[in-house]
Amino acid sequence: RRRIKKYYRKDSEVLYPPVDTKKFKVGDRHEGFYLIVSALTPFKKIDLAVQLFNKIGKRLVVIGSGAQLDYLRTIAGPTVDVIGRQSDATVAEYMRTCRAYIMPAEEDFGIAPVEAMASGKPVLAYGRGGATETVVPGKTGELFYEPTIESMEDALGRLIINEPNTSPLAIRKHANLFGQERFERDFGRLVQRCWRDA
Repeated sequence: RRRIKKYYRKDSEVLYPPVDTKKFKVGDRHEGFYLIVSALTPFKKIDLAVQLFNKIGKRLVVIGSGAQLDYLRTIAGPTVDVIGRQSDATVAEYMRTCRAYIMPAEEDFGIAPVEAMASGKPVLAYGRGGATETVVPGKTGELFYEPTIESMEDALGRLIINEPNTSPLAIRKHANLFGQERFERDFGRLVQRCWRDA
């Protein structure tokens, strides 16, 4: 909204992209690992998360492909698995069984974190861009505000401390706010308003 206002001097309404939350199931347990599903490019800052998990010795699984695949495999320590591209069914299973989802970079929206929330999993995300609208600190995850290992580690600590207070079903309910049904309803409302105002 701010960019449109700045460059075009127009007010705007954000219509979030639809996330197919129905293809994700809430897991009744987790297997103790953290998860990233992403394009493996420098912009995504996956290396920041790999460095953090190398430091703290917790298990991280990275799914995706891209220019940094080999680099990330090279820097990954013994608790970090960079497994490359996987099928949608495999990704859904990892989402269902992870402890939490990690998004280390700013995204305009971020579909994968919402998919993780549809699986009832909390999200640790960089506190800029779309994450500020999809992640509710203390309820559906935590945000960190500096792109540093220290800031991410601090937020991960808050997420772990708050874990007993989070509800997978409440997280799933929040994810449904970004589902296809809401998109269709909001898109229809927007089109009707445009026709009415034309």
